[in-house]
Amino acid sequence: MRKTDLRGLRQMQFGGSPRVLKVGCVALFTVLSASMLPAQLGQGLGQALGSGTDQSACNSNDPTCQAYSSNQMQNVAPGTSTPTSSQGIVLQPGQTDQSGTNPQGTQTQQQLQLQQRQNLERLPLDSPTEFQQMIANSTGKTLPIYGAHLFRNPPSTFAPLNMVPVTPDYVLGPGDELLIQTWGQVTLNSRFTVDRSGSIYIPQVGTLHVAGLKFAQVQEYLKTQMGRVFRNFDLNVNMGQLRSIQVFVVGQARQPGSYTISSLSTLVTAIFATGGPSPQGSMRHIQLKRGGKLIVDFDLYDLLEHGDKTNDVPLLPGDVIYIPPVGPQVAVAGSVNAPAIYELKSTASSTVGDVLELAAGLTNVASGEKLRLERVDERRVRSMSEVALDAQGRATILHDGDLLELVAVVDQYKDAVTLRGNVANPGRYAWKPGMRVKDLIPDKEALVTRDYWLKRSQLGQPMMSYIPTCLPLTPYGIPSLRYGIPVGEEGENPNWRYSVTRNPYLTGMPFGTGDGSANTPMLDDESKPMTDGGLDCAPIPPSATSASGMNDRISSTSPSPNNNNNQTVPPNGMQQNQNTTGSNQTGGGSNSGSASASIGSTLASASSGQFRPRNDVKLSEPDIDWGYAVIERQSKENLTTSLVPFNLGRLVLEGDASQNMELMPGDVVTIFSKADIRVPQAQQTRFVRLEGEFVSSGVYSVLPGETLQQLVKRAGGVTSEAYLYGSEFTRESTRRVQQQRLNEYVDQIALQASTVASANASRSISPQDSAAVAAAQQQNQNIVNSLRQARSTGRIVLGLSPDSSSITQIPDLPLEDGDRFIIPRFPLTVSVDGAVYNQNSFVYDPHLRVGDYIRLAGGANRDADGKRAYIIRAGGSVISRQYSSSLRGNRFESLHVNQGDTIVVPLNLDKGKTMRLIVDIAQIVGQFGIAIAAANTVLGQ
Repeated sequence: MRKTDLRGLRQMQFGGSPRVLKVGCVALFTVLSASMLPAQLGQGLGQALGSGTDQSACNSNDPTCQAYSSNQMQNVAPGTSTPTSSQGIVLQPGQTDQSGTNPQGTQTQQQLQLQQRQNLERLPLDSPTEFQQMIANSTGKTLPIYGAHLFRNPPSTFAPLNMVPVTPDYVLGPGDELLIQTWGQVTLNSRFTVDRSGSIYIPQVGTLHVAGLKFAQVQEYLKTQMGRVFRNFDLNVNMGQLRSIQVFVVGQARQPGSYTISSLSTLVTAIFATGGPSPQGSMRHIQLKRGGKLIVDFDLYDLLEHGDKTNDVPLLPGDVIYIPPVGPQVAVAGSVNAPAIYELKSTASSTVGDVLELAAGLTNVASGEKLRLERVDERRVRSMSEVALDAQGRATILHDGDLLELVAVVDQYKDAVTLRGNVANPGRYAWKPGMRVKDLIPDKEALVTRDYWLKRSQLGQPMMSYIPTCLPLTPYGIPSLRYGIPVGEEGENPNWRYSVTRNPYLTGMPFGTGDGSANTPMLDDESKPMTDGGLDCAPIPPSATSASGMNDRISSTSPSPNNNNNQTVPPNGMQQNQNTTGSNQTGGGSNSGSASASIGSTLASASSGQFRPRNDVKLSEPDIDWGYAVIERQSKENLTTSLVPFNLGRLVLEGDASQNMELMPGDVVTIFSKADIRVPQAQQTRFVRLEGEFVSSGVYSVLPGETLQQLVKRAGGVTSEAYLYGSEFTRESTRRVQQQRLNEYVDQIALQASTVASANASRSISPQDSAAVAAAQQQNQNIVNSLRQARSTGRIVLGLSPDSSSITQIPDLPLEDGDRFIIPRFPLTVSVDGAVYNQNSFVYDPHLRVGDYIRLAGGANRDADGKRAYIIRAGGSVISRQYSSSLRGNRFESLHVNQGDTIVVPLNLDKGKTMRLIVDIAQIVGQFGIAIAAANTVLGQ
């Protein structure tokens, strides 16, 4: 930029005239002088009436100085004169009580000290000493050096030394700062720093020598000196910024060097501040030297063991803390309260008793007879000896490198027998000569477990109007202490639920029955919901809150269990059973996408109303195995273990003396339940559910040798509307076998799909082929994942004829525990599902055939695979088009349909492959034609 431009810019800024420029500069100078004049006057007045020329300004790092300055700025308004006191002479006006501290300065110093301690914590761990390695090889455990952990992780809560009050015996010295406050005839509130000569200067009083005085003497001394000039005043003296001193830490210290610390520091605080002795340093002979003389020989064990700080002395400038090499050491391992490596005060007088006292004594399970002493004899060989823990043994003199090892008592009970298993009071009992099994089990009530009575008592609990719920949070994030509120007071809070069936998100307490158990379909072991009895307070989606309309009744618009996309899934990831009992017990499971003709459970649930089942009858605990119990006994001669079985039923129920075995010390008597050892079916406790069209539907206990037909007769038979052909019989053991076979089949399909995908990937020659292979592989993986979600039902097809009406036609099937037999009423519909235009249920007409019902559904659509259509009979069997004979006129479309049957027309998943094959062949033929034409052209030339 040129000069003319600059000159023009300045002229524009000040009115465009040089004369205006001069006037502006004069005015600016006048304003600045006026603003600086009060500050200069105040500064001069402070120097004249303050601490004088020999008083240095307060340290800006001192929090009390910062508080003093900030309060002074707040109390003195800019541009106003300082008010003076009319009651006496004001030595330094405009100041208030400055005994407070500045929190910002305090926080800064605390952060610095915290950072220093963090630097100590970041030090690498000390390498184990050679003695520690030898102890580790001998005992298998690495023992720490006693007291070293105190210096590895120093606490970060120590108050700064300049913030703690000084002691009355604190000696003033150069660099200390005094806060002097007077009131009355004379007013003074100022800071005075002790100069190098040990004096302070107070205006109108003079120079006073205070170095060497104790803090307890300063106030009386200053009052006496000021009393020579003034009368009728009071005085208060406090300490401000303390001086710093420099000390030296040398020897076997963790961080040797020169340290500048507070004048309040003592020997112990300096040791902690510098990181303490290293593993090679002594803790029992820390020396403080001053002026070439030994001031104190400090034993850190006195502080660690007894809290004794008698020899802890204040530090002075120039002090030297010398940590000599570690002295003789011994190790104490085993059953002591503080196993570690200890340093001996001297090898001439340290005994076994002294070292055990350092190790905080023996534990309450330590053997009090003897200990093992391992010693290095004359630095040549290691030896082992035993020392009795009596007065003579405790007086044994220890040497450098000794190892004391104490063992615990053996976990052996003298004259005791153990009762465990299915009993009311398991535990250990005192043995006495002639003791027998009957003494442990006096009657049959002693075999009823406490869990049995606990669960039985829970069955009697009333249905809750107050129930445990996910606790709402207070505004502070603390759970409210209310476990429930009365019905009708829920308001808009979605966390409250007032019945067991309304909140499916209480996964810790399964819902559905009065005793807290859930009426969910039986799942295999891998998908069985597990609970610890507590509440899982997971976030509840808005669609499942009380405001959304969910109540005790099952919504009529609830999604179908076969529709996985619309089904509500609680936070625990498990789909809740939206239907009542047995809704998922279909062929292949609801998650497999196959159609269901399991009308037994469907009609049974429909006939029971819209409410979920709440009550069930089941075993609270497994029954006792009366046929077998055993005594586990160890031989005293050769220490081999043998089993002595006996018949528990004959002993307890019949009083057979031959089964009342004699017990020996150390025997273990085990009582089994029928869940521990599989017993014959005739001896098992079996509960079977009869549901649907029975005269007396319910849960029945099976008698020995009773069959399904006999149980139905005992239940009063069936009603006139019973549809025996559509009955459904399920068994838990069959379900487990079916699930195992299904899992094996899915694994085989997954292996085949993986093999085919690898082969197709190796044969792909274009990006289009690779993309097609990847898409097919993803589709196959989705199918495998869907199959893995399928759950078997355990249904057994009874093979009844469609016209079965008498219970004599029910097979004499042996019963097992958990069997379930459901007989629906006569259905009035036939269902048509799959790839048809109208999936629906149609009124049953005995004159209609399969083709007629398919035509009623609009016929198969263009995506249907009509060659693989099939019928799921109400009895559980399946008839497919592929295996229906047409030679004798029994075409698939002309098959007879029974009540409750389901006709399924599947999708054609292979559609489109033929067209792709034709396109590929056409491309190949075209390429051959091009090749032939090219060859003719070449040959023609």
